Amino acid sequence: MKVNYKKTLKLVTLLVMSMIIATVSAQSYRYLYIDGNVSISETGLKWVEGAEGGSAVSISGSTATVNFAVSNGTLQKFNHTLYIQNLDGSPHDIVVDITTAASSTPYETNGFNVTLYSNSTGAVIDTLDALTTDTYSGTIAASAVWHVAFEIATKTDSAGNSTDFDVQFRYD
Repeated sequence: MKVNYKKTLKLVTLLVMSMIIATVSAQSYRYLYIDGNVSISETGLKWVEGAEGGSAVSISGSTATVNFAVSNGTLQKFNHTLYIQNLDGSPHDIVVDITTAASSTPYETNGFNVTLYSNSTGAVIDTLDALTTDTYSGTIAASAVWHVAFEIATKTDSAGNSTDFDVQFRYD
């Protein structure tokens, strides 16, 4: 086996130079770092179950489900079942739509209303007819709480009926 000393010397020289360059390059770097923390809180509007909610109300994120059992031929009011709370320090424009109206069959005329109240003053903000695709448009003040009340008047011959309805609260 013949060793070519010239080629070996060139290879060793290249290896030594590469190591020197790598060492000098690594030593010239400087570093910057970020150590941070993100704190996440609730914002916007949220549902809160009222004192009269009981088993009639369940809340899952942005959806509140209400299931009322009423007697035929009666007028029943569910005043403090559900609240909507503005968690922000600024007001929000809000639109409330009855997106699916309840069937009018088991109810008296104007027999199913959804009323929005200011929780701090008790003043009526608006009453929506749940038997139509009624709409309210307005503003919920910063840090305000509204309570949502339901008034249901059924006909005397309405036993055995069940109706669904949907209400959408849309805000900016």
